[in-house]
Amino acid sequence: MIGSHPKRPLPVDVIFHPDWWHAHYGLDFGPQFHFDPGTRVESERRMRQALHDRFGDLGLGEADARRRPVVGPVHLAIGFVVQAMLGCDVRFSEDAAPWVLCAEVSDKEVWALEVPDLETTSPMRETIRMMDALEEQFGYLEGDIPWDGVQNVALDLRGQQLFLDYYDNPELVHHLFGVIAATIHRVARYVHSRTGTSSISLNRIVASIDPRLNLHSNCSVQMISRATYEEFLLPYERWLAERLQPYGIHHCGDSLERVVHSYAQVPGLAHVDVGWGSDVAACREALPDAYFSLRLNPARLRAQTPAEVRSDVVGLLEVAGPSDKVALCCVAMDAATPDENVRAIFEAAEEYQYRAGRADRRHQ
Repeated sequence: MIGSHPKRPLPVDVIFHPDWWHAHYGLDFGPQFHFDPGTRVESERRMRQALHDRFGDLGLGEADARRRPVVGPVHLAIGFVVQAMLGCDVRFSEDAAPWVLCAEVSDKEVWALEVPDLETTSPMRETIRMMDALEEQFGYLEGDIPWDGVQNVALDLRGQQLFLDYYDNPELVHHLFGVIAATIHRVARYVHSRTGTSSISLNRIVASIDPRLNLHSNCSVQMISRATYEEFLLPYERWLAERLQPYGIHHCGDSLERVVHSYAQVPGLAHVDVGWGSDVAACREALPDAYFSLRLNPARLRAQTPAEVRSDVVGLLEVAGPSDKVALCCVAMDAATPDENVRAIFEAAEEYQYRAGRADRRHQ
């Protein structure tokens, strides 16, 4: 299983930015990385081997990594497929994630939007062709592709005009969100039907928690009020959750506590990515049963000492609630990130669990 390693009581994982991979291992993240079957398989093999060679003692990577039919960027955290299907141009780079260019679609273009056919619409068309080629060669598929989130995609299509639309053109917003939600649902269900997962490419920690999870990306939700979320986004969040169980929300922003009570209205919410800077204790009080994937800040971690990293890790874990409902990750660390800080994440988590276990035994 992708991302699997010797199980820890508390899952811990890290994801490096394309800049890190390009600087240290010369990997190229141009179009072939995403769509060429041979490049796709060999790049993922090299990534698993590199992680093992560098951090194998932490449980990362794969010794003697073999070629496997991995269909999406499970060692990154990048999404562009839904945006491109609905009209955005995408710029590829050898050392960066695909850059989605805002389409700034007009009112007329929004009203004309329809849910696209997967097999005939680029880049899903190319993705399906790659999947077919890999399945014919290997007999199975694994991995998936990020399908992003409703408002994230809407901003890439409409730009800042979306914020005015909330007040001036609500009917248009609902049409736009309806098309995006239905497209997301179609992509997620299709990919899951081929590979068995839908969200490991968004957050690889999913592989260690519950590979069945479907994570909806709410990166941009902190840009709007709770009232706006509930009026415009929550209906589509609920619609997706009813159709994509088990369901989770990716909230990488620093203010989850502002909308956590709204998220509590999402049916069957099983998992939440908790962005650095959020009030973790308040979020746990509002969502006592959800699994929390606690996110460290990669920019902060790059400049810290290992001792400061350990302090951040312990600070999160102390207020996150039961250890069987918590994971820890750091996503998009770049080439300037010290290896010793990566190690500090894992070491601090293991030390914390050991101390917590001793305390529990003393009170038994």
